[in-house]
Amino acid sequence: MSVLLSGGMVTTATQSRLAAVRSTDGRIVEIGDLVPRPGEEVIDCSGCLVLPGGIETHSHLDLEAVGTVTADDFASGTRSALAGGTTTVLDFGTQFHGESLAEGLARWHDKARGQAVTDYGFHLAMTQWRPEFADEMAQIVAAGITSFKLYMAYRGSMMVEDDEIYAALSASSRLGATIGFHCENGLVIDALVREELARGHTGTFYHQRTRPPALEREAFGRLTTIAELLDAQHYIVHLSAGETIEEVRRARQRGSKVVAETCPQYLLLDDSLYGTPECDDLEARQYVMSPPLRAPENLDALWAGLADGDIQFVGTDHCSFNLKGQKDQAPDFARIPNGAPGIELRLALLYTYGVAAGRISPERFVAVTAENAARYFGLYPRKGTLLPGSDADIVVNDPKPSWTVRHDVLHDNVDHTPYEGRRIQGRVRDVFLRGHHVVADGVLAGDLAPGEFVPCGLPDSDIT
Repeated sequence: MSVLLSGGMVTTATQSRLAAVRSTDGRIVEIGDLVPRPGEEVIDCSGCLVLPGGIETHSHLDLEAVGTVTADDFASGTRSALAGGTTTVLDFGTQFHGESLAEGLARWHDKARGQAVTDYGFHLAMTQWRPEFADEMAQIVAAGITSFKLYMAYRGSMMVEDDEIYAALSASSRLGATIGFHCENGLVIDALVREELARGHTGTFYHQRTRPPALEREAFGRLTTIAELLDAQHYIVHLSAGETIEEVRRARQRGSKVVAETCPQYLLLDDSLYGTPECDDLEARQYVMSPPLRAPENLDALWAGLADGDIQFVGTDHCSFNLKGQKDQAPDFARIPNGAPGIELRLALLYTYGVAAGRISPERFVAVTAENAARYFGLYPRKGTLLPGSDADIVVNDPKPSWTVRHDVLHDNVDHTPYEGRRIQGRVRDVFLRGHHVVADGVLAGDLAPGEFVPCGLPDSDIT
């Protein structure tokens, strides 16, 4: 089956041009001034942007945590992603205590297989470090998972010590793999939490009070010091604080092999949403995530970092828990399930508040939503760009309509969105996944074929 997308502004990370895109049998075959062929499906994209399908770098689907499980599994989470223009999801598979790395990865394959409707790959989060993992990591990399994750917070369940960070980075460096890090000083956070609870401070307001931005900056600095000893590739997930961007910039100037990811919530939402010390509003619990939302001045710093190349890609950290029945059950701020939904709105939010607002160019939009992730996680040029030979993962974005976010029109399985009431400029009109027309005129197809597992190659940190 051949499809011709004609008349649109074909936009990649390096250029925008009026052109037509032809795909056949799931691959792009031609881009240019093309004439329709007999029997070919022709879709008019006049006035629209023709973009590579988005790549989600950070999701937690069907994740067991704090005695419950996320509201979205691979079926609902990837439907939501696809409706919003994301065609590939890189989810964090997780090795739990007592499991081997292979056992943790196998469970995540079982969760996703036949359920995901986007293409998908995995990072592998390690909730502990054991010496035998150094050898196991080679098997995982050979299986197409070339990125791992470690936590510098959550003592007792996931946090690793500095010597374990060194050992893990030594192993990943030998393999050419990378490790993403949750950068917060978990020991100091625990001390701050104990102090606030001892004072009787249990409300949501104290979530952000006990996780100040300095603890992200400190943890990142400690991580990068260790990584530079080994010349190891590494990245910071969900960067939230302006002061951490300064550390990222300095590290890259020193030649550190580090890249940074942020999320829409840290670009658009601020800590005023946690309310006041006197009020424990249930609605405020929807914003409990770690790291927490920051003071308003951080937002401009993150947008600047995104535009200037100090932040290389934007994931969502989609980790959805229902406000009613999950987040509302916790007796205090320290036990509220952490996480928020966002996978469907990533492209819409970044286009509206980035491109349409003049903060980033359309080309930069493609870089941070698709191409940089494809390059870093070894999927380029199959994914993340529009080139002959690339998968026909294509988004047609119409910049003209405007609409208001309402949770009840989204496709996830959670009972709220932190972006309720936000005005959006433009809409994802059409989405193609390997040439299949999965969103047509804004409507997600009812009968979606399962997505494919896409093995990742070795990372390339030479991206901006």
